[in-house]
Amino acid sequence: MRFKCIVKYDGTLFHGFQVQKDLRTVQAEIERVLLIINKKKTTIYASGRTDSGVHALAQVFHFDTDIKMSEANLKNAINSRLPKDIFVVSVERVSDDFHARFSAKAKEYHYLVETGEYDPLLKNYRFFYKYNNLDVLRMKEAALIFVGKHDFQSFTKNHILEDFEREIFSIEIEEKNSLLIFKFKADGFLHNMVRILAAMLIEVGRYKYSLEQIKYILGQKNRKLAPKILPSSGLYLYKVYY
Repeated sequence: MRFKCIVKYDGTLFHGFQVQKDLRTVQAEIERVLLIINKKKTTIYASGRTDSGVHALAQVFHFDTDIKMSEANLKNAINSRLPKDIFVVSVERVSDDFHARFSAKAKEYHYLVETGEYDPLLKNYRFFYKYNNLDVLRMKEAALIFVGKHDFQSFTKNHILEDFEREIFSIEIEEKNSLLIFKFKADGFLHNMVRILAAMLIEVGRYKYSLEQIKYILGQKNRKLAPKILPSSGLYLYKVYY
């Protein structure tokens, strides 16, 4: 039997989602619990990785098991053994051809930028922008440059891929008082892509880059032209679409 799970987690104390030797990861914690429940090693397959410090509101993973347990009971069994910074929101039995990664049609990430007064209680959950001079309308104009299918080699740390083309379906910037919420929806994202794009949009809002410069950088496929990157604390995997 194959089960699809939606999980949320606070990424602050994790070295990302994927298992890493001798480091605390979300995948390792979940697989530790499934070992107890299934009485054997169980590998989970996620919709994608999240980096150290990145949060998730709706990460998706699947796993196979022979254990006979209802969805509700399985959810409770997992959550009762997980640490308090991980919580499984739902457990659903699915067909064997479902794959958390390869069946996904799109992903949505949100990046939170706080332009108001610094709050130490929120330092792990958003990026505090220390200036107060952002032209949000100009940033929204720049965001439209990235929408569509493009080669995003200038906006990723990963340089070993052969295919850097991704399609961004939408980029929205929502204003909630002093909080800016950058909403990125695409068919997929490259390593650090959202954090680099958000950084560049802020630079446009500060008048450090023009719209023409953004178009030029996109076309040059050169990471050195887009050196800025925002910290992981403000990034959330918001939703995976199937």
